[in-house]
Amino acid sequence: MEALMLVIVAGLVANYFYGSRKNAELANIWEKPIATVLQANFSAVGDGRQVLERDSAADLLFYASGRRHCKYAQGHLMLTARQDPIALLNDLTANNHEKLEVEVTLNDNLPGFVFAAVPRKRSKAVNRDRYDVSTFAKIATHDNVPASIVLFSESSDITNQLLDSGLDKMLAGESGLLEEIYVTDSPAEKPETHDFKREKRLLVTIRLPASTAAGIQSFREALEFVFYMVDYIAEGINLRAETTKKLGKARDEAFKEFARMAEQEKQEALAKILADKRRAELDEVDKMLPEQRRKWEEKDRKKQLKKEQGKRTRRVK
Repeated sequence: MEALMLVIVAGLVANYFYGSRKNAELANIWEKPIATVLQANFSAVGDGRQVLERDSAADLLFYASGRRHCKYAQGHLMLTARQDPIALLNDLTANNHEKLEVEVTLNDNLPGFVFAAVPRKRSKAVNRDRYDVSTFAKIATHDNVPASIVLFSESSDITNQLLDSGLDKMLAGESGLLEEIYVTDSPAEKPETHDFKREKRLLVTIRLPASTAAGIQSFREALEFVFYMVDYIAEGINLRAETTKKLGKARDEAFKEFARMAEQEKQEALAKILADKRRAELDEVDKMLPEQRRKWEEKDRKKQLKKEQGKRTRRVK
């Protein structure tokens, strides 16, 4: 029994080192095209020494800033967890594959809307789980987009202009590396407070192909397209006046709840201030001499009576 346990432990250790080394090799392979594209688009990439920062043996991160039309970009290179047999089995069972997730936070002055293109098998989950998609967008169709992809959009105006960027060809291309794309000005999860952060973002998931010369070139082209989209959204999108009006109306309606929350918090804060002031005032009254207290109580009684009369007058009006 002990011998069997030693064999199992030795196997796990050996697998850990093999899996970690294999992922390190793959990370080096994919870091080159990622670095090339980022350094061509941003003035500050990584920490100055390396582009990809290791978060675990299977997860690597990047950050870049200093580019027109956006505040910054961050990414997550997700490799198969080869060093962890349980995680590896889970990836194989769930048919998970290696990918790069890129999130670009756009400048505030860019057009704001919600658009998504996702695999059909993911469309129900996206429509159920993403607040921005379920609240503002509806399923859209386009002749140039394959049936395996489901579009969500707020307007045909938005759909047509975005697809004219070449996105339709990227989605229908033979490589099929562009797996999911979101352009959004609203949060993915429903906010719990009225003062939630509203940022315009471009989110793209790129599937990693085989690490051949052709695969790496296709991957590089897909990543370059992400930053081309940033410029296209800023310079190529020109929404009609009625579309802009429709978008604003939809957000006013959706965020009514948060406006009520803000007003309620304002009233509660004001009530607390008045209650604290009244409490402090009564504490001072307790310290007064009997005659002073009697005069104060008479004055306060008249003040409260006048306040009630004012309320009744406003109700009558």
